[in-house]
Amino acid sequence: MKKQESTLPGTNSNFIKVRNILFRLPTALYMMLLLMFFYSLLVDHYFSLSNMSNILSQSAPLLVLACGQTLIVLMQGTDLSVGAQASAIGVIWFTFLNMGLPLVMAALLAVLMGACFGFLNGVIAAKGLLPVFIVTLGTQNIFRSTAFLTSHDQTLYYSHPIFRIIAKTGFLGLSWSVWIALGCFLFTWVLLRKTPFGMKVTGIGGNPEALTLSGARISKTTILAFTYTGIMAAIGSLLLCCRIESGNPNAGNGLEFNSIAAVLLGGTSMREGRGGVEGTIFGVLLLQILKSGLTQVGISSIYQNAIIGTVVLFAIILDQILKNVRNRQEVI
Repeated sequence: MKKQESTLPGTNSNFIKVRNILFRLPTALYMMLLLMFFYSLLVDHYFSLSNMSNILSQSAPLLVLACGQTLIVLMQGTDLSVGAQASAIGVIWFTFLNMGLPLVMAALLAVLMGACFGFLNGVIAAKGLLPVFIVTLGTQNIFRSTAFLTSHDQTLYYSHPIFRIIAKTGFLGLSWSVWIALGCFLFTWVLLRKTPFGMKVTGIGGNPEALTLSGARISKTTILAFTYTGIMAAIGSLLLCCRIESGNPNAGNGLEFNSIAAVLLGGTSMREGRGGVEGTIFGVLLLQILKSGLTQVGISSIYQNAIIGTVVLFAIILDQILKNVRNRQEVI
């Protein structure tokens, strides 16, 4: 006679599956929900459509940059130059516009410049056999100097209705900048999960020796990954310029660290090649919700960075603890 399966919740297979799924979701998601609940107690109409839409619009440039940063972190590196790239590309875009180039052509040239910046990082990292953070720390200063030299240390302005259209209008309550960022997110997800290139990126972080033995060219993958990161930095820069309606040589300051934090908060590991862009989006939202909420409750900007840094550090440590627990459960 077939043994009757237990119907107790603790032994029910569906219950266990749901529990495992919830347990493996990024820690950033739970902290994000906790923060939103906390802010809703302090801020009137916190969950209003306008406030939620504003948070998402402000998150768009960082999400695009973090998509590119995810590839580098998966390869056990960090690109410290993406913020400086964003600043330089924004200035270059507005320089092209003030020279009389058509908007689309100027934007395409700016994205091409971003690809060149990323390609430069990739070649030096792959061929120079230097640690990625050393390479990008050096190029960070080059790109930042490029921004200041191109703009003559001035904020560049150019008036065009497309800026407000992208940043302020949209579809289904979301600005076009959010839709563009979501498009970059989905494309990056497909790139990492459904293509041989994505498997190689993950392999470099997880087991580069095995990848080399299989005949894969790590240097080529590294160069392509950095080039893609440069393209994402360029697109993020264009979205940021549309929001602030200017090309500011300081606009990208801090984005490199925020993008790295978003990737780590999303659960991507720098040591094992584990994780992916699906977690990065929660890290981006956590950072933006935290920053936006602190402003709305009236916390001085003097203290905001310290609070954000503390929360980010706590979240990353908590995520590592939970990862160790998950790994022990897998072994058991």
